[in-house]
Amino acid sequence: MIKLYTAITKEVDDPKKAVEEISEQLNFKENMLKNTVGIVHYYYEYIETGVFEALAEALPFKMVGCVTAYVAASGGFGDAALTITMLTSDDADFSIFSLNDLGKKSHEIISEELKNLFHEMSKKETPKVAMTFMSPLKNYSGDDLVAVANSIEKTIPIFGTLAFYLGQDEFHEQIITNNAVSADSLVLLAIYGDVNPKFHVSTSFDFDESLDTGGVITEADGPTLKAVNGISAVQYLKNQDMLTTDNAVFGSAIWAVPAILSYPSGTKVVRAFVTIIDGTEYILATGSMDTGAKIKFSFLDGDKTLASAKKLINDLTDKKENDVIAYSCGARAWALGVNHSGEAKIFEETGSIFKQKYSVPLNYCVAYSGGEICPILNDEGKLVNTLHNYTLIACSFG
Repeated sequence: MIKLYTAITKEVDDPKKAVEEISEQLNFKENMLKNTVGIVHYYYEYIETGVFEALAEALPFKMVGCVTAYVAASGGFGDAALTITMLTSDDADFSIFSLNDLGKKSHEIISEELKNLFHEMSKKETPKVAMTFMSPLKNYSGDDLVAVANSIEKTIPIFGTLAFYLGQDEFHEQIITNNAVSADSLVLLAIYGDVNPKFHVSTSFDFDESLDTGGVITEADGPTLKAVNGISAVQYLKNQDMLTTDNAVFGSAIWAVPAILSYPSGTKVVRAFVTIIDGTEYILATGSMDTGAKIKFSFLDGDKTLASAKKLINDLTDKKENDVIAYSCGARAWALGVNHSGEAKIFEETGSIFKQKYSVPLNYCVAYSGGEICPILNDEGKLVNTLHNYTLIACSFG
């Protein structure tokens, strides 16, 4: 059994005070059990001001995690904050595995090293879940990661995020592994023993009332969508009244269009289509796709985004699922405009309802993501590791 405790600080310029706040909220003396690990999510300035370094020296456990833009925890939320989630247990074990300097390695080498890492991870026992933190890389994608994970004979459920950074300049300290910072790493926190993680996925498409049944991908190359129903991707979106004559997205200040892909296996995944490739009628997505998949496009919608968040959180409450780690796509925050903390507020409000109903607090942390990794069930009832976009995912331990 795992217990989860969270802490949050907004003391970006005062390392000493940040350490005091985090230590007080986590209350190590009372709450730490035999085995403990920390998951940190942070606004990038917490590295530059020395706050993370001070926390790494002061806290009595190792940490993994990544940079993000917005965070929430049981104690509050903010867009320039840092959270630490303490996982602790007497009968579950935690091991940290990582691949580093990935920007200097080929796609083939990374895949081979990752396969070896998964085999090493399962030498004595197969983990119940591996929490995943990955740098956005030009030479290796989240789809590549899940493809390797799904190819292993004893598939390990992986749950986690691609780092999400909104700073003005290039930022190198994106990933934390064993308290060390890195620009181009993939970290896996393997969890073994008496633990039963449950996975939850929600998307605004659950509330899409459009009568459009979508089309079929007739040509694609990895993350490049070339044709739908035999016509170019750009022309298809124009026919759906989603693009203007000058290729802008109707009603949006940013070029981003979500779509849901449906595969013959029964799995569904949401993809973000983010730009038209110069000189072509092709559209680039944030993840790969296969020819023959059904595809249905939609618009970013704040109301549907909040409705999907309420659905997931209400389901957690109804089932008394506690000790929750959640990731929400950064584009979901953009869809909310000035109310970019809307999902965090829903978690906070539902936390109060949870405590009233069960007389215990809802323990949770939420961070925004550049790609959400969470297993989903196929038609055979088998968990399949999947990269999502525009999605709110959660893993509950209690």
